[in-house]
Amino acid sequence: MRLDENTLKTIKKLAEQYFGKYCEVRIFGSRVDDTQKGGDIDIYIKTDLNVDILERKASFLAELKMTIGDQKIDLLVERNDNPEKSPIYETARTTGIKI
Repeated sequence: MRLDENTLKTIKKLAEQYFGKYCEVRIFGSRVDDTQKGGDIDIYIKTDLNVDILERKASFLAELKMTIGDQKIDLLVERNDNPEKSPIYETARTTGIKI
């Protein structure tokens, strides 16, 4: 995976802060492929929370960028009680690396 340990810890810590202690966090996309260069950070979060998801996403992204620097980050958030049927969510669930 092409993310350093500090970045991964920061992502996990902030995900738990904004989406609950027991949220599932996965990194997927080009950053999990060591043969590629560059690319955005693709993050998938699955949460039990079902209120203020948009606000939580915005706050999470703002704090993450302030902490690790301004980078292109794509964030998918899925609620446990309402699974997404979009192919990108399926890709994140099946190919993402849990952190």
